[in-house]
Amino acid sequence: MNAVEQAITEIIITQVAAVEKRIMERLSLEKDKSLTFTEACDHLNMSEYTLRNLCKTKRIPFRTIGVDGSKSPRYVFRLNSLDRWIKEEEDRNYQPL
Repeated sequence: MNAVEQAITEIIITQVAAVEKRIMERLSLEKDKSLTFTEACDHLNMSEYTLRNLCKTKRIPFRTIGVDGSKSPRYVFRLNSLDRWIKEEEDRNYQPL
């Protein structure tokens, strides 16, 4: 491969990487949606009791809707935040030999 072909190849690689990055960002934004408490339980494959305890101890990302101090707050979760939390938990629990 001569110098011109090499330069063209490098330009193409750079452009493809930039386009790939933009596509991944858009897909990430499309994937990021709000989940109800029940949907979050399904997504995480855990019981309501367990998820509620994680929320009460603030060990999982969520937000509440309703009056501060309510005895029955409505929890809302972002899909991307839950996926990131799962990944962080896996990384924290994994101990390579």
